[in-house]
Amino acid sequence: MSVDRTPSRQGLALTGGTALLAAIAASLGGGFVALLGVPLALLGVRRTSRRVLAGGVFALFAGVVLAGVAEADPGIVLLAMVGTVLCWDVGENAISLAEQLRTSAGGRVETVHAAASALLAGGVAVSGYVVFLLSSGGQPGVALSLLVLGTVLVLLVLGE
Repeated sequence: MSVDRTPSRQGLALTGGTALLAAIAASLGGGFVALLGVPLALLGVRRTSRRVLAGGVFALFAGVVLAGVAEADPGIVLLAMVGTVLCWDVGENAISLAEQLRTSAGGRVETVHAAASALLAGGVAVSGYVVFLLSSGGQPGVALSLLVLGTVLVLLVLGE
């Protein structure tokens, strides 16, 4: 008896949706390289390959950085950063669940995880944006995206 270790459709859809959000936002700011991240992230989850997923997330993040360097609207840079972080998080979760559970068992868990992550990332993004607006000197958009990324990474490390 073999066990199906492919990711669920919800996991693929959540990864693709968040990657698309990040890629579109980064592209609006000039970071067109982020468009390469969407198929790579989906392929990584589909093949349950963390390396391929990381390549896709790296392309998305490169798009965020390029949008920040191009001095895109901070709101667009922030939206692209949140999409990138969510893509990485839901993609990793989909791969982990595929390794541990049957395909059909992960759908609701993945949706709840994605919603909780979106709330956390949204809260961090709003906080970062408020700090950005209150800071003097008008920092570039890349500073905002790096601030949000650093905050999310600290929260993820503290959560483990």
